[in-house]
This record gives sequence, structure tokens and C-alpha cells, in this order.
Amino acid sequence: MLSPVLAFRPARVVERLASRSGACPLSSRDLLRAAAALRLTLPLVRAPTAGIARGALVAAKQARSVLGLALPPGTAPEPWFAAVTAAADDVAAGLPIFLAGEIEVAGRREAEVERAVRAAWALADAGLTHLALDLSAVEAPARAEVLARVAAPAVERGLGLDLVVRRDEGAAARTLYEAAARRGVRPDVASLRCDPPDGIEAARGQVRELLALCASLSGGPVLRRGPVTLDLLGSLRGAPISGCEDGGAAAAAALAPVAATPPGDGRGRSPAARAEDALSEWARQRLEARA
Repeated sequence: MLSPVLAFRPARVVERLASRSGACPLSSRDLLRAAAALRLTLPLVRAPTAGIARGALVAAKQARSVLGLALPPGTAPEPWFAAVTAAADDVAAGLPIFLAGEIEVAGRREAEVERAVRAAWALADAGLTHLALDLSAVEAPARAEVLARVAAPAVERGLGLDLVVRRDEGAAARTLYEAAARRGVRPDVASLRCDPPDGIEAARGQVRELLALCASLSGGPVLRRGPVTLDLLGSLRGAPISGCEDGGAAAAAALAPVAATPPGDGRGRSPAARAEDALSEWARQRLEARA
């Protein structure tokens, strides 16, 4: 029996899925709101290969957890979407997931903004449900205007909109939120990039930074990005932080035995995905288990 939550999949997602697929990519906007209400921290796993996605999906299903899967930078979104949703249909049908892509806007020049807009539409058209924007290379006075333009696909499609914030720019996030709101755009979550904390006190300090960002945004959802440690994960337990990226931990564990990556194939597939293709069936299963 199909889960009733499948009815909430965005229209473009349904169009891109295989016939009768039980994969359940949802807009992170809806998932983050629910997580905030329940004080849950949603995991976001970098998934450069289908095997790594499968490992994360199996773990999430066993934990009865919503899961985010992140598209690697520079990877063609269409084949990645097909691979991870096929994995979701196979091992975690009906499990709510969100599929995240990130765009770094190179600057405020028209060509740079247009390039970012095209990239945003490509992600939305491919079926991704969470769009993260890094505007740190854009001069502060122009950020609200650029944000409104590049965020248009997320706003039009009802996708989750994520504003990536550098650690030295937390104070400017509220100003940008307010300026963007006057243009009819408000991010659903702010992401803070962090380095791996060195010890428990540093981990607690990062959590305090995240809470300060959350407070500056009037309690708006906040997500942590960057490498994690056990101290950091322990410090996050119970804190009102809406999401935490694994910083590539699952991919690093899975790919540790892979000695080399094949050269590029010109199809926008990640080196990790090409390396996975070269493995035997037994080795691919081991990769999934390590993830």
C-alpha cells in the first residue's frame, strides 16, 4: 500500500520519476517546518554515488528519519536524480526525502547572475527540491536583488530555499532577509559553514553560533554545513537546529578503499560515481555498507 505522503511530491518531481516509483522527494520547505515544530535535526548527506545514497537511505529507513541527499558540485543533476530516486524506490519507498543542490553566484555582473539563474532552473527542472544559494561573492548592497532573481525557480516551484552564510557574515543575514522579503522572497533556512570543531568546547561554541544565527533570524530554521565530529553531533542533540550536513563523512567512509578514480567521461558525472561503476558487484555492496 502506497504511503499517503506521496501525494505531496512536487509536480515536477512526479514528472521526472519512473512510472509507479515509490520514491518520495518532498520540498524541504515543508519538512523543515515540521522539523522545527518537533525540535528535530534533519540529516543532509553528500551523495556522489547511488551506492552512498542507498547506504544513507537504508540507515534513514531503519531510524525512521527524514533524509536529505546532496548533489555534488559540477555533477549533471538529471542522471543523479534518476540514480538516487531509483535507490529510494528500491530500499526506502515512501520515506520522505529532500534532494539538495547548491549554487555559488560568482558576482553581481549580468553574465554571472544569468549563469546562476540558468543553473537554478536546471536544478529545479531536474527534480531537486532544495536550492541552496551562496552569495558571498556578491557585494552586500546587491545581494537582495541577486537573491530574488536566482531564487525565482525555488519560489515558483515551491522548493526549499537555503541561504548559505559564512561564519563572518552572520550579522548580515538578518539585513539580507529583510531586504529580500521586501522583494517577495524569504529563505526557508539559513546554512552556516563551519570547520570541524577541535574538542567538545569548540563543538559547543559552534552550536552557540548556530543558535545566535537562529535568534537573529527571529527563530528561523538554521542548518549546519561542513565536516562533523562525534562531539559536534552530541552537542547538537536536543538543540533547535533544523538540519546538519554530514560534511562528506558517508562518502569518505564508503570510498576509502577505492584507490583511484577514472578520468572524466564528459557527461557531468562525479569522479566517485565513475569509480563506483568500475567496482565489482561485491565491492559495490561493501561501499554501500560502509556508507
